[in-house]
Amino acid sequence: MALLLILLRCFAADVYDGVIVWMTAQWYAAVFDRLSRGDRVLDVGIGTATALVKNKATLLEKRLSVVGIDYEAAYVKKAEAVLRASDLWRAVPEGTEGYRKGEHYCRVLEGSIYDSDLAKLCATDAGVEGGKDPRDGSGSVPEELRFDAAYFSGSLTVMPDPPAALRAVVPLVKKNGGRIFITQTFNKKKSQLMTVVKPLLKYITTIDFGQLTTEEDLDRIIKGAGCFETVENKPIDGSMDNPMQTARLIILKPKASG
Repeated sequence: MALLLILLRCFAADVYDGVIVWMTAQWYAAVFDRLSRGDRVLDVGIGTATALVKNKATLLEKRLSVVGIDYEAAYVKKAEAVLRASDLWRAVPEGTEGYRKGEHYCRVLEGSIYDSDLAKLCATDAGVEGGKDPRDGSGSVPEELRFDAAYFSGSLTVMPDPPAALRAVVPLVKKNGGRIFITQTFNKKKSQLMTVVKPLLKYITTIDFGQLTTEEDLDRIIKGAGCFETVENKPIDGSMDNPMQTARLIILKPKASG
């Protein structure tokens, strides 16, 4: 058993893909379908980027660009390899319609949504050595450099403080039209057994599935963040939906300040 756990840890990124990607690729498709042409996306907890790459055709067709972050070094390492193999880890050819000069199709950085220097993610050359600080004289990111969307693909309730994670993306998304997307499976009711078992699965599978979260828990997380309106909350077509769990797409927008 000990040897098996060691092997699972050594191949954690591959285990993640084998267990998760069949479902999360559908989630990316649902989100990409709702994005607008030319949108820039911050992917919070991007994992190995395999699910994203399975939607490469839509990404290119809609002129999307993605900057991803993840705190798992093994996932970030594989994400770079996956994106390079799919020819997405590179600068967009100059003059390509729908992209800004110097923009990359996709980049992934190792980091946490709780880091203090998240503004750097908004830079056109995010993740590139010698990249420019995008903040203006007031210390904030100009509206034109902010992301059109932030996306949590199954990652929100894995985080130690989900409301704080939601608040952390507010200075990074556009004040006018910025959206936050959440895709995740939620329990339809409480289960004492799964409340105990689910957090322990990471010790067996190496995948952190987070705490058992119900749809009511999600409502409390959003209210706890204190700065969002819910635009949409519905099951994801073709994804998990059974008497115990359902996979849902939630779209939020920041409340108008003042």
